[in-house]
Amino acid sequence: MPGPRRCFATAKALQRLDAGLLSEVLRKFPAYLKERNLTLPTHPKQENLDYEAIRAACMGGDLPADLDDVLSYVSILGTTAGWERILEEARAQKKKLDFPTHGLTHADLAMKAWLWDWPRNKLLLEESYSRARIHARSSYVYFPPLRDLRGKYRAPTDERLAEMRKELEDYFVAEGLGKGSNIIRFEFEKEIWFLIRYPGRLKRQVTIDEDGESESLTFKPEEYDAVVYHKVYGDLRMNTLRVRERTKYRILFGHALLDSANVFAPDERVITLEPLKGKCLAIFKCEDIEGLAEVEPVELAYHSIREMGREIIWRADKKTTLLASNKLDPFLLPDDTDTVRYAIFRYRLKDRMKPETLTVHQGKTMTYERDGDSAVLEEWLRSRKFVKYMLDKRPGFRL
Repeated sequence: MPGPRRCFATAKALQRLDAGLLSEVLRKFPAYLKERNLTLPTHPKQENLDYEAIRAACMGGDLPADLDDVLSYVSILGTTAGWERILEEARAQKKKLDFPTHGLTHADLAMKAWLWDWPRNKLLLEESYSRARIHARSSYVYFPPLRDLRGKYRAPTDERLAEMRKELEDYFVAEGLGKGSNIIRFEFEKEIWFLIRYPGRLKRQVTIDEDGESESLTFKPEEYDAVVYHKVYGDLRMNTLRVRERTKYRILFGHALLDSANVFAPDERVITLEPLKGKCLAIFKCEDIEGLAEVEPVELAYHSIREMGREIIWRADKKTTLLASNKLDPFLLPDDTDTVRYAIFRYRLKDRMKPETLTVHQGKTMTYERDGDSAVLEEWLRSRKFVKYMLDKRPGFRL
């Protein structure tokens, strides 16, 4: 349910698409064409397509979800960057899009990719868009395991994913949000990622079309949550728009991945900044972390034992770090430090010139400026004990 929906709201927008490819996409929904009394010419051209009738069909409230999806994703991915996303996703799935591209716009290419080797690529556009969306997630709440069930991990089958989609659809309908939810899976060596799409609350918006005419649109925007299970460490992390979904996801994904609904602790504080206390400067040496060139603190907020009611904030100048001005070597913080509330680190990956920032809060939350970097940063954070690892205290632990 990409939204705002109805991306081709004018006939002029539809006319920018290749007539033959647009007709081929529409013909995948014969029941809807029949219902709308929409007849397509045998040899479609821009001159003989009834774009107003197609527009009316596309704006209909009973538009099939799959048709709504493909037209919306064609609009969203109909750019140079969008086509690169599609190619990248195809490579990741080892799918070949070896069709002629001459004379096709980027929107045409997106339609062609969806149609190519039909029906194997029906989900390719959504998966291309979803991979970019899940890497745009930037703040995560962590849920540690209550017991070690890593040996029971199984990636959900297509059948199990279908059951999960149905369960979430029923859940969001009961929440008053309606139908249109989906789960997209991305599996990596150490982690498995899920992007959950669902309809948001109804919105009304006045838009201006290409002819300067105002039109009032009523729609449900798409919303996205992300859930990540770490196969090595056994914990679950989430980025959710609403707090109430966290309980549902803990139970749903615990059952789906580990065959146990009650496996992730709901309230455990797993993020700690205790490693910044004491002789800690060695933790900023990162030669052992693959892909990480440098990481240094630029801002800290802490409380002193001597002044418990007062928070002290150290902030480096824009182009420096707290290490550059540190006079407490081999310490970073005074020895009377009680608790550290948050820390901001500036880091740079080896394949990048521009530095980014990472914010860590005592408790359960970490915020990445670029979530695509999280795999590298997770290794540093976990190896330096910023993430409490619940399982290494138990007999028989193996990493």
